Amino acid sequence: MIALLLFVFVGCTPEQSTIAEYTIENTLNTPITLRFFRNGLPNAEIAPVSLKSSGGTYKKAGESLGSFTSPFDVFNADSILIIFNGERAQGHNLFEPAGMCLLNQEDYENRGDGKFLYRVKQANLDASILCENGCN
Repeated sequence: MIALLLFVFVGCTPEQSTIAEYTIENTLNTPITLRFFRNGLPNAEIAPVSLKSSGGTYKKAGESLGSFTSPFDVFNADSILIIFNGERAQGHNLFEPAGMCLLNQEDYENRGDGKFLYRVKQANLDASILCENGCN
């Protein structure tokens, strides 16, 4: 009986959770807007975020079970659209754009203590596409 209770107690320990904070910083001299999507629809949990030029930041923290909390978990989004001054746009999903993806933790600077920083740079603007009728 004691062995059974010990097994149940040890075998049912809750899984450890992790907390991470992701910051997106605009380093450009042009304002940007971040739009978050889930399953192709605007994310009702996160309204579009406007970041003023050079230095505007957006921070969001989240928690998930396990040893890893990704931007996907924190933003609860499977794609993010960066809109540059209402004229150009760059889409981000789980794997693209390669090397500068807002949903890939490897493309963030690890600041330690579960904090990560992504800088929107000139390379993002250069890789964006022109919106034909504005990016509303």
